[in-house]
Amino acid sequence: MTALFDRQRLARLIEGAGERSPETSETPLEQAPPPIEEASPESEAPAASERAPIPPGAPGRFVRDLGPVNLAVHLTGASRMLYERLDAGDVAEVERLIAGSPELQQLYAANTDAGTRRHMILSFGIWLGVPCVLEKSGLTNEQPPEEIHVMARGPIAAAGGLYEADLVFDALASIGVEIAEIGCALDFGCSSGRVVRVLQAAYPDTRWHGCDPNAPAVAWASENLPAVELFVNGDAPPLPLADGSLDMAYAISIWSHFAPELGLRWFDEMHRLIRPGGHLVCTTHGFTSVALYAQLSLRTPQQSDEIIGALYRQGSWYAPEFGEEGDWGVVNPDWGTAFLSPEWMLTQLCPRWRVLEFAPGRNQDNQDVYVLERV
Repeated sequence: MTALFDRQRLARLIEGAGERSPETSETPLEQAPPPIEEASPESEAPAASERAPIPPGAPGRFVRDLGPVNLAVHLTGASRMLYERLDAGDVAEVERLIAGSPELQQLYAANTDAGTRRHMILSFGIWLGVPCVLEKSGLTNEQPPEEIHVMARGPIAAAGGLYEADLVFDALASIGVEIAEIGCALDFGCSSGRVVRVLQAAYPDTRWHGCDPNAPAVAWASENLPAVELFVNGDAPPLPLADGSLDMAYAISIWSHFAPELGLRWFDEMHRLIRPGGHLVCTTHGFTSVALYAQLSLRTPQQSDEIIGALYRQGSWYAPEFGEEGDWGVVNPDWGTAFLSPEWMLTQLCPRWRVLEFAPGRNQDNQDVYVLERV
């Protein structure tokens, strides 16, 4: 169901779970880490015995030495490919129309990062219905209505999940795989098609599938994204696809919600569907997520301690935090909030899968990204 990072929604869910025991912006800015300053002789780090202890519940307790990192390559290839279909005159036309909207102009002027500006040209061009952008990018300006699930709305998200599409591209490129060479791929947990619409526009020769248990979202996507083969799936395997029929599958913030036992069943199903040598790109909550939520005060110190303890003891933590209302009407006691450690992933998945890439916190400085090869 592509349930990604939504601070307000997460806070409401956690508040409800505690009783039992932005228009969301899709794309944080990619920023280089600050330079490391060399310590002068006079400012050497204090000895361990001299350091002030970290009080219980302080966010610093949950920060690992291994912070968010990037993938082996960072090319933003999917969105770059769509952007480079435009010429200088097309970009100038979008910028002219942006200048006529104070809201859009403020956003555009505030972000000078080249990748973010490419995203904005595409998204704002789609939002404004600029003919050259619609025609050359292959994207559509159809937007899901309020009653249909989508992780982000408004002008910044009008082109679809550009950030996530780039993440999938980079994850595969980091192991030397080009999406253009992939014959058949699956968006597992596609919701209303926010990510797969971008990848299909960038790579129309690939046969794209998408599935999700949210029937209204899939119905809307089926009507508005006819080039993608979409279907509703159940809460548990199997999927109506043949053994070894996929070259690749991706799942953005899906295993971050499966109860671990159900998650293992779905890993087995992906192993059935993906041909030997094919790949699965997936994201999970891990130690970086615990640190982020603690820093943002989205989880209590007690909850963070509980999660960290479970990750070190057994490698996983799960709570059915969607409750009786479910997630956009999809009720499943094994779909809630899950955290998985890298050690759990290695122990449970290998040797049937090879872990070719691991980037902690790569998904929005939050979720860990894995690239698995089907053995």
